[in-house]
This record gives sequence, C-alpha cells and structure tokens, in this order.
Amino acid sequence: MLLASCASVLFPGSRAAAAPQASLGLTVGGIVENAAGPGGTAGALHLGGRADALFLRARGSDMAVGPYLDVATSSFRDTDLGGGAEWLLPVRDDLPLVLSAGAFARNGEGHTWVPGLDATVFFGSRSYNFHSWYGLAVGLFAQSRWLPAGPGTMDLVFGVQLDAELLAMPALLVLGAVR
Repeated sequence: MLLASCASVLFPGSRAAAAPQASLGLTVGGIVENAAGPGGTAGALHLGGRADALFLRARGSDMAVGPYLDVATSSFRDTDLGGGAEWLLPVRDDLPLVLSAGAFARNGEGHTWVPGLDATVFFGSRSYNFHSWYGLAVGLFAQSRWLPAGPGTMDLVFGVQLDAELLAMPALLVLGAVR
C-alpha cells in the first residue's frame, strides 16, 4: 500500500481531459394537457427553466451523462419541480441528441404536491466548450409528463430551450458599453 502511494506521487498518471459542462436555460413552448386522458385535451403555455451538468465528455464527439433540475409552469396555474438523469448522444459534434428521464412533483390548483414522471428529447446546439465549464445549449425539445395519481394525466410539452447566457448577452453588451 505504501509502495503504491509513493509510486503515484513520483509517477503521476496522465491528466484526464474530460471536464464537467454545465448549462442553464429558459424553456418556452406549448403544452397539450391531458393528452391521453378521457376528459379531452386542452392547450396551454409552457414556461420553465432547466439546469444541467454533463460529465465524461472531452470533445464534441463524446457521449456524456449527468443530472438535471427543472422548474416549469403551465399557464401559471401549476408548478412542476423535478430532476433526473440525461444522456447526450453526439449525432454531430455541435448538434447532439440529449435524452433525459426523471421525476417531478406538481403543485396544482388543489395546492397539494402530486408526484409524476417525465421524459425529454432535446435536439440542438450543445457544443463542447474547451475554455470554460459552461456550455451553451439552444435547441428544440419534446417532453412527456405523466401524473399517475387519480385518473392518470399525460401532458405533452413542445418548445425551444434558450440558454441563459444568450438571453443575458444584450444586457451585458449595454453594461460593457456604459463602463
């Protein structure tokens, strides 16, 4: 054991180049509420935020996995808080497919939290940033949100994810010009 410790100090291995890449974005789109339910469907506005971190990726052509957290609302009537795991599949270096699945809790009109499951497919720009831990994410997504309680509810969400850094850029440019 002592010999192995000394050898690791004297002869360090090569440094792993893979660094975590995080992103934060705004999700905007539409929801088909209760798409599979017997009571019919209704459309609504979707607005949310999503943060994630991807690991095991050293360049654009590598796969990656990591956790995500999200918050969402359906026309400001309810709040969904959730998280789970995602898997980045590099279709192209700068245009990967990201699959994710997780759990969420919805606080609806009854002001009680109801658990559910979600699954998301994202396709868009998610290039690897060689100079920072932050990687931009802009693209289209489709998501299903299933609430098994009572008469099960399946919501389908479609929209666009816009990176927070891109949204902040005009304000940063004005701030830089003022200075």
